[in-house]
Amino acid sequence: MKRNFIRYISTLVTVFYIFSITGCASSNKESTSDNVTNTVTDEVSEEPVENILTLTNSEVTEGYSYYMYNALVDGYTSIRSDVLTPKYYIFAGNKSEEDANNLIADLGLLENVREWAGEVYVISPLSGEVYDDKDKEAFIDLVGGAINNVKVIGIDDGATFVNNYISQSCYFIAGMMIYGGQMDDGLEKNDVVPVYASNTCDVAVEFYQNINDATKKSEKDNYVLYENEDKPLQKVVVASKEETLKEAFNNAWESVLSRNYRQHNDIAEFYMLSARSATENYDLIEAPIFEELGITYNQEIDQNITGMDGKYTWFEYVPNTVASSKENTVPLVVSLHGNQNDPRLQGDSTGWPELAAKENFIVVSPEWQEKEVNFFKCDGLGGDGVMNLVEDLKVKYPQIDPSRIYVTGLSIGGAESFLLGMKYSNIFAGVGVVSGVNVFANEVIEIANNYTAGEIPLLYLCGDHDFFQMIPVDGSSEYGTAFLFGNQVWDEDENVHIFSSLQAYQKVNGLEVSEMDMSANEYYGIALDDQKWTTLGDKEMYTGTLSNENGVVMELAAIKDLAHWNYKPEAEYMWNFFKRYSRDVETGELIFNN
Repeated sequence: MKRNFIRYISTLVTVFYIFSITGCASSNKESTSDNVTNTVTDEVSEEPVENILTLTNSEVTEGYSYYMYNALVDGYTSIRSDVLTPKYYIFAGNKSEEDANNLIADLGLLENVREWAGEVYVISPLSGEVYDDKDKEAFIDLVGGAINNVKVIGIDDGATFVNNYISQSCYFIAGMMIYGGQMDDGLEKNDVVPVYASNTCDVAVEFYQNINDATKKSEKDNYVLYENEDKPLQKVVVASKEETLKEAFNNAWESVLSRNYRQHNDIAEFYMLSARSATENYDLIEAPIFEELGITYNQEIDQNITGMDGKYTWFEYVPNTVASSKENTVPLVVSLHGNQNDPRLQGDSTGWPELAAKENFIVVSPEWQEKEVNFFKCDGLGGDGVMNLVEDLKVKYPQIDPSRIYVTGLSIGGAESFLLGMKYSNIFAGVGVVSGVNVFANEVIEIANNYTAGEIPLLYLCGDHDFFQMIPVDGSSEYGTAFLFGNQVWDEDENVHIFSSLQAYQKVNGLEVSEMDMSANEYYGIALDDQKWTTLGDKEMYTGTLSNENGVVMELAAIKDLAHWNYKPEAEYMWNFFKRYSRDVETGELIFNN
């Protein structure tokens, strides 16, 4: 059953790769040396200048060239997943190669780019003289697709261009640094964007404050912070004094550029879309900063696992409060990545580490898939190996409560969660599946048919715009592949048919096994208790439960306008589900904690 699903996933990976590589208002919109004071002309970098940039010609826009550096291609790697990898697009007027390299040194940008395995683009005006709307359109085409973390830096003439043009199409930009420059009055306020403003004009500051509705003011050592009361990622930070470029970038990174990334996962997945095909509803997503959260981030690369040959990789997210916790008091959440995904995505995109810091539990994200298909091309743990890892973690962290161990996963990681939750029901006290497919359906059904152990709580969450069309469960989705390509993956690949695993979990939980009836529930085809619309984050969600004589044992939820990806509010919702249950480690009986 795996083959078709792997084929579809391989297509996604290919598409993802292709997208990834590829008070002083001025009198007019054009940025010229006549209407801006160049604030960096005399600045000299104290750092040695490395000639890292390569002149590159656009394959999309005729006559469009830029200087580029890609740290990943240069051999640098990040300790985090690539949703946090910044791509810097710098507009600073017409630059020669020497000028552009000097500019990178003046900003002190190179260390940051290499630390995060990022990219830099230094972009001169198309005309060779001034930026205009054609430059904005060429920039949008240059950004392309699979958008995660676009950062824009505008300096002097380039800052005026960013203010007057880029601000009108900033819907996909995660953050901007404005240094110098001017801005026209009366520009449209189209979308939010976090901004750091240095040595710039009041008109620009007020414009960005307005679009972000950033009214909450606080004074910091080097800048003034204005935040949106309800959405703190919508912010404007204004330097308190004149700054060099390097000082400005360091403060911009600290206050704005390091704080979030930005994706569209609404009509379809970010990795299936471009800045042209999706022009709204890009979410600002908080980047977890582990030191500030009080999380110890352990990267266990090529390590031994008791009872297994080979070298294995996993990532631990451990609250600092665990060290002072008593034995057998700290829950453990095992978070399984999607097919061929970087396991670190489960730390950077799910919200689990942030929640772990608040609730004092440990999260582990293992490289569980086999070597031939996994992200690191390392020995894969497999299901049995995940369980051996859990046992090793219980030794490493005696604080772990063996009665409160839970498993969750995205996509094929959700399929593995279906399986592990049932196969090792004596270990796991709850199962949470996010956009899970049904690759291991035969094994799940076989276990369910012969099952005699304790109940297994299941929460299944899925977006109604999911690429793989798991919901509605009858394959009638108009989204996913139907929206993108005009075909129904549900008709071609039985691995996305989840109903049989929902039936299997009904059986092991002592519930009546349902036949599909779409009139009973438009998404899941099962008559659920307490069916209702509610909210999850800023999205609508339709949810309902199933109970046996002991209480709720299953919940199925459909999230409106969400594609096949992690959505951070899911973590807290799932944790609240998990907290209801623990497992008697002696008998395997499920304990309801109501």
